[in-house]
Amino acid sequence: MTHPARRSLLTRRRFLGTLGLTLGGGLAAGWSRWIEPQWLETTHWEIPFFGPAGGPSLRLLHLSDLHHSTVVPLDFIERAFELGLKHRPHLVVLTGDFITGSTLLDPGGYQRVLRGLARRAACVAVLGNHDGGIDTSRPGSRPDHRAVRQLLHSAGIPVLYNETLTWVHGSRPVEIVGLGDLWSGQCHPDAAFPTGDNGWPRLVLCHNPDAKSLLLPYRWNALLCGHSHGGQLRIPFLGAPLAPLHDKRFAEGLHPWEGRWIYTTRGIGNLHGIRINCRPEVSILDLV
Repeated sequence: MTHPARRSLLTRRRFLGTLGLTLGGGLAAGWSRWIEPQWLETTHWEIPFFGPAGGPSLRLLHLSDLHHSTVVPLDFIERAFELGLKHRPHLVVLTGDFITGSTLLDPGGYQRVLRGLARRAACVAVLGNHDGGIDTSRPGSRPDHRAVRQLLHSAGIPVLYNETLTWVHGSRPVEIVGLGDLWSGQCHPDAAFPTGDNGWPRLVLCHNPDAKSLLLPYRWNALLCGHSHGGQLRIPFLGAPLAPLHDKRFAEGLHPWEGRWIYTTRGIGNLHGIRINCRPEVSILDLV
């Protein structure tokens, strides 16, 4: 028979243990919802890109997965732009998912924020699966990507859709190849890459890093991507098990691959308003 004092002690321990778990769970939930998704991190990377001839590096501001929605407001996106522009990029590259699903909230306000970015730095963009790609098969979703393309066009930001743009940095030309979204069946490197090859360095923009397998036969130096949100939820010792990629090695960061480089940013926005051990990222890339 348990002594009454002993029973009381056990009851208090259970209560305190339950209270601790409840408070810990509440703090973790609050952190993942209200703190970390708003806690922008600026990262700096150097990517070997130009040949041995030397010359100035090309500084890029790489932003992806803005996901403007009820949980990713425009003032947060604007704050990310301001953080990146402080580093005086030569070019801003945006690698898709400007909205979430079919949601295009406050087109006028979004246009204003994007136009403010384009007025302060040259920009170029590609589209993601939420911009009118794979989600078009879902009921109530956006039928195509015309609305997002029009949003970017009205803000003065050109969209590369399976095509190549020549960017001249100093006296050195760079070919920027922009691809459609992989999941949507719109990624067509055969149409995007130039038919001739003048040997200029090539930068490829594509929303999803899994597209690398389609790009293997082509010559390029670096591939910039988003899509994964860095996994959005990162677990110690397990990494990012929920990253929407076949090859989760490329969920975030800079990696060598087949004699080239692939960089995946964690992106700015999120889905469902949650990030765990995976802060939103403003990426400064120096192509050297």
